[in-house]
Amino acid sequence: MCSSVNWRSLIGTAIEIEASDIHMTVGQRPHMRYQGVLSAMYTDLLTECFMSDFCSVILNDSQRERLARDKDIDLSWTYAGRRFRVNAYYQRGFPALAIRLLPERIPSLAELGAPRAWQKLKEVDHGLILVTGRTGSGKTSTLAAFIEELNREKSYHIVTLEDPIEYVFEPKKCFFSQREMGRDFVEFSQALRGALREVPDVILVGEIRDVQTMRTAIMAAETGILVLATLHTPSAEETALRVEGLFPLSEQEVVRAQFADVLTGIVSQSLLPRVDGGRVNASEVLLRDPAVRNIIRQGKYTQLSAVMLSHQQDGMQTKDRALDNLFQSGYIDREIWQRYHR
Repeated sequence: MCSSVNWRSLIGTAIEIEASDIHMTVGQRPHMRYQGVLSAMYTDLLTECFMSDFCSVILNDSQRERLARDKDIDLSWTYAGRRFRVNAYYQRGFPALAIRLLPERIPSLAELGAPRAWQKLKEVDHGLILVTGRTGSGKTSTLAAFIEELNREKSYHIVTLEDPIEYVFEPKKCFFSQREMGRDFVEFSQALRGALREVPDVILVGEIRDVQTMRTAIMAAETGILVLATLHTPSAEETALRVEGLFPLSEQEVVRAQFADVLTGIVSQSLLPRVDGGRVNASEVLLRDPAVRNIIRQGKYTQLSAVMLSHQQDGMQTKDRALDNLFQSGYIDREIWQRYHR
């Protein structure tokens, strides 16, 4: 027997308690993250035999070949009627897994505690919406909830480019083309250019990772398509800096003008510990506005906070204002409020 740890029992426990993440590698105990807290499970260390056998359950032959070649692979996995996002990688020469349990159903924006600005963004039919935040901040769930509302209310062709596909949408009013990297396309930038020929109304880019994908996303938004994407940036200011910084210095002035013209909104979100358990959404919101466009064109990103403060009636808000509202409403305690306040 490879290990006293039973993977079915381990995954079953994660499903039962709705853990968000499972971490496994050779020579360590399996860990789970529940309500934002990481803790060890079992007392036995995982063996190389266990990890090899479990990887053979999750990965097919082609994926195992890619993992051996690239040393890192993202994929989706279904077990016991639940979907998981899996990152398989190597550490110290041994296989390791980071497994994210996806919600049983697509949550609503209200259930996620998403800011009211999302209702305003539903009326937008073109431009670029960026959802940003650290890994595990709920970016994918927020975009899935937004797309599901469009699915119920609009007659759109929605193309998603993902690595991997996380939420599978059941068509209601919309027609879906869900494409997965490695299975349905090779590179995001190439797939995004191809998607333009599919006459979409909305394109979701799972994550913008390079200058070519950003360039194509901006171009797509310029043609009258609504483009949704994520970035690993903590604020609207840092997001604008990141977009500009992807491009060579010689292009940045032109890119600032293009980005200013197509930007519809930036939602930078965090998940914070709630007083009564669980986590709560704290989002900074920047929306399209003449003052915002001027600031971005000039590259004076430090002024964005002032615009968000002065346009709260339009749905904008700073991260500090979001924290204040959560603290005053009793969702977070003073320690969390002070820790995340800038």
